[in-house]
Amino acid sequence: MNTSQQNPLIPDILAILRRNLASLSAAPYGVHHLLTELSDHPVFESLDCAGELSLFKKNFLIMNGLHRLRRALWAEERLLLQIETLDVRLLVGGQSSMISDDLPTADPMAEYYLDWHHYHETTQEQVDALLDSFWNRFEKAKWQQDALQALGLGQGASMDEIKRRYQALARQHHPDRGGDPAHFIEIRQAYEALRC
Repeated sequence: MNTSQQNPLIPDILAILRRNLASLSAAPYGVHHLLTELSDHPVFESLDCAGELSLFKKNFLIMNGLHRLRRALWAEERLLLQIETLDVRLLVGGQSSMISDDLPTADPMAEYYLDWHHYHETTQEQVDALLDSFWNRFEKAKWQQDALQALGLGQGASMDEIKRRYQALARQHHPDRGGDPAHFIEIRQAYEALRC
């Protein structure tokens, strides 16, 4: 893993985080906010790519900087940097529920963003595949939620609960028992979608 390259965004990211530390009651501050504030940074201006690959590299630089800062701030100042896509913040003193001597050792996200190989070697085709995968998962989650809703179930319903609910609704809405054929088909489609 290549982790030795320096990240020129770190001083600017740290300045933004420290500025936002003063406004602890402010709304969550996400990675997209950092991207907006750093949009004119010279390192972004020097990128030799465009489109989604450029966005990937900008995001990588920000996430690399955040994860490097997270390790350094914890080791040097015992400040915890919380890194979530929509909520990046420095936690001090009583704000941190993590009162231990070390950061978690197994953090696949950190390992990914701390390895410069991903920054230098990722191609436009790989970024396209990542985006396609993301949107496929997003769509799958959307239709799963729609199917659960059609059966009157909430997120996290087990397959046994889904099956029992489907059977009850099928008995209630079956056309042979005077039910609406269109509603019965909707129930069956929802069940079939969730069985996959």
